[in-house]
Amino acid sequence: MKRKLFFAIGICFLFLAATSTMGFASNWVLDSNSNDLPADLEALVIQAGGTLVNTIDPIGIAVADFSSREAANAMEAHGFEVMPDVQFNWLPGDALTVEHIGEDEWYYGYQWHLPVIQADLAWDEGYTGAGARVAIVDSGIDYTHPDLDDNIDHASSASFVPGNPSYWDDDGHGTHVAGIVAAEDNGMGSIGVAPNATLIAVKVIDSSGSGLFSWINAGIVHAADVGVDIINLSLGAYLKKSGEPPDYTASDASKIINATKKVLQYAKSKGCLVIGSAGNSALNLNHIWNWIKIPQEAGNGVTVSATGPIGLQYFDNPASYTNYGSSAITVAAPGGDFQLWPADGWWLDMVFSTFPGGWAWMAGTSQASPVACGVAALIVSKYGSMTPSQLEHKLIKSADDLGKPGKDDYYGNGRVNAYKAVK
Repeated sequence: MKRKLFFAIGICFLFLAATSTMGFASNWVLDSNSNDLPADLEALVIQAGGTLVNTIDPIGIAVADFSSREAANAMEAHGFEVMPDVQFNWLPGDALTVEHIGEDEWYYGYQWHLPVIQADLAWDEGYTGAGARVAIVDSGIDYTHPDLDDNIDHASSASFVPGNPSYWDDDGHGTHVAGIVAAEDNGMGSIGVAPNATLIAVKVIDSSGSGLFSWINAGIVHAADVGVDIINLSLGAYLKKSGEPPDYTASDASKIINATKKVLQYAKSKGCLVIGSAGNSALNLNHIWNWIKIPQEAGNGVTVSATGPIGLQYFDNPASYTNYGSSAITVAAPGGDFQLWPADGWWLDMVFSTFPGGWAWMAGTSQASPVACGVAALIVSKYGSMTPSQLEHKLIKSADDLGKPGKDDYYGNGRVNAYKAVK
């Protein structure tokens, strides 16, 4: 496996805090109780005084524009659960440019997370992710990036951000995530955990890190329909079960959770393992009571916590920001940390990957989740397609059991290990 030389624009730091709601304009989600949309749906919406916006036919969900809750609720008589299409900031946080990197640096040496999970030993066994398909449901991907361009399935990629048909990444988050999974083995730049895996860009988040609930759902369904093995969700929002007026009520929250469960179950039924980030609020997910992190806690996929070093030592520390909780965390993976800030070189403890126009360091469970996705892709490259449950089982059984024996709050079933996953 080649080591990597490339050029960077700078260093970016991204830490994802708790997610807030942003309102929902006048869009409403219509969730069919029968899981099928009626043939005369548009006429029914017009009769109720609304406009049909779009449909997600495989799971019987539609989005319509109504001027009031009362008008939208008229659709309940036609067998729909009706809820506001709430907009969340799925990727809150700030970016900080630290310094320029010289053009003569060997950047593979910055990717400490790869030897920690023994990815290099997995490559030496001949497994590099070939044949695995991974959907990055995020802010898009810089598909011109020299470390990503050859690995992207353009025919299967799509945008679900209205008014923006391109799946180009205008935020940067999705490109960083994509490179962690499958940056190419091309003799320059960085390298992904599974450098020969195929990437599918599914844009569901705009340049501000925000998106409507229905965009996320549509993106997940699309990823499932184009035949991916793994869906990465390095995004999330905290939904208040008792409601957060005027954006949504307790009844709305219950319906949103149920609709999310439907979407994730559909993905599983299509053979996709959904892997998502645990969140970066240092919360015990066992005890947030009135809140739920969606989509992760609404489904039965893999939720990933983050580990990170301090001064490039103690690489398996639970990251200072990571959410935790034995009931929620499936596995842990390197996500980086920044506990030495503002000391010189503090950014070296973060995860290095691709970024629009260059490469960057970032930290978060958003980075841990694609590390786990990369390991899952290596498993697929060895064993071929399998059910989501089988793939999850292999990911768990090959993890290094850290912390107290067995499943625990910070590591779940253990920190992923690429070599053990394919050996």
